[in-house]
Amino acid sequence: MRKWLLLLSIVLILSTKASMAQETYDYDVIIVRNDIPVEYIIALPYSVMHNIPIIQVSQNVLSDQEYEQLLGYFENGARRVLILGGTQNAVSEAVSEEIHSIGYSVDRKWGVARESTAAIFAMDFWESSDDVVLLSGSDTRSFLMGARIAMILECPILLTEAGTLSTSVTEAIADLGVKTAYVIEGSLSEDILGSIVELGVSINSIGAETDQHSIAKEKGMSYDIVLFLVGLLIGGAATYIARSRRRESALEVPMFVLTEDERKVVEAIENKDGELKQDMLPDLTNFSRPKVSRIVNDLESKKILLREKHGKTYKVKTAKKFINND
Repeated sequence: MRKWLLLLSIVLILSTKASMAQETYDYDVIIVRNDIPVEYIIALPYSVMHNIPIIQVSQNVLSDQEYEQLLGYFENGARRVLILGGTQNAVSEAVSEEIHSIGYSVDRKWGVARESTAAIFAMDFWESSDDVVLLSGSDTRSFLMGARIAMILECPILLTEAGTLSTSVTEAIADLGVKTAYVIEGSLSEDILGSIVELGVSINSIGAETDQHSIAKEKGMSYDIVLFLVGLLIGGAATYIARSRRRESALEVPMFVLTEDERKVVEAIENKDGELKQDMLPDLTNFSRPKVSRIVNDLESKKILLREKHGKTYKVKTAKKFINND
């Protein structure tokens, strides 16, 4: 309990700026389906802004671990749950009833498609926003970078169809008073970009070479804090308070939260039974030693990898179980 309170205090202090935007929050927990990344990414910026945990659950029935997570939160004061997504393609009504049986008040937000779900969530949880991050709903490769930018900007994520600008995006842009749309370089068609400009919205294209630190600085937020909060969410440090009689269980981490380079390093380690010497990674990944060292350091800071001194090198192992949701 003491460790949890200390961790919670650190998170609250580091994210004071974001928290001041809204003094009270309607929900204590956000629920999304565990094998589809879309709703998770939609919820992530709001979750980080207001320190609201996201729990990923099975579509049709709660696993023992998922039930224990929700029970742990309830025993420590959580009462209101928001399910993101519909009953057919996200989280079933049966799971909603299970959550309600614990004692939670359960609400749900969804649209007829992932694009409208994102728009509804944005319009309901942001009164206004000068900025949005606009992603292709079918391009999961852009999700992590898009989520990072949205967390820096403290803005919603909108999703559009691949060929044309979705009507739900047009409605959300007008409702929120958007001035700038941040897009991932090469992810959207010229027709979509042209439609955005016609709405009077400027476009800021984000690529691999974009200095995300400078974006954070412009918004008055430390990029290190963004990475720290992402690390907590990914690594599971802020998931729930475990009861003393229950052993800690490994959190499943979806591969999509990793960059392409990070994924290559993690997969190399996973292929060696989840543990190897760090000096093996350059040969396994075709990365330089400095690049490997930087990636390993980043993943260690996010609690994704563990590292310990082993002779003249380090032994590196995965801290969590990874699932591939591509």
